[in-house]
Amino acid sequence: MRIAAKPFIGDPVLASSARQAIRFSSPNLEELRQMAKALEYPHRISTTPMEAFQSVDELLGEVKPLGEFVGQIIDNLLVTLGKHGVAIFRRCLDTVPFFDPVTGSYQQPENQPVAQGRFYKAHVHPKIVNVSGAGDSFTSGFIVAAIAGMPEPVCISVGLEAASCALLTRGAVAERYFDETHPCWNAKAVGYKTF
Repeated sequence: MRIAAKPFIGDPVLASSARQAIRFSSPNLEELRQMAKALEYPHRISTTPMEAFQSVDELLGEVKPLGEFVGQIIDNLLVTLGKHGVAIFRRCLDTVPFFDPVTGSYQQPENQPVAQGRFYKAHVHPKIVNVSGAGDSFTSGFIVAAIAGMPEPVCISVGLEAASCALLTRGAVAERYFDETHPCWNAKAVGYKTF
């Protein structure tokens, strides 16, 4: 059993609780596949490695149905796609913050019938030192911005910048990141592709 699927299999009472309680998840492609399978995705799930996709559009074609399916259960699904970037699935617009900036309380998304998929391209780095820890750094940066009440594009921008810091250091975690004066915190117009 893979760990990404663990909350959704086994004891039916715990699996039911997990479906109601988990609001955020940041799987990679393989973990997304495991989650979809555990949640009883009704179609065949590919085993194609991410490196084998010929284009980002082909990769997103694989991610979209799985993300929409899992996104009906998990409110905020951030699928990390390595050097390509991140796909996010939410049942609301990108302007809706994850947390209330005043109270800090979680903002339940609108109950739209299908989770909207948005793809944010990763920064290009000519000299990557180490990939270990980049996904965790992305998630950490994203969480900091989300708790601060920032909208989705800013959260993604901060997450991608944190991942960039990790990619340029020898260890899994960068010795130094950045603060709220960094331009990524003002990324109101960060571009994404809806898919």
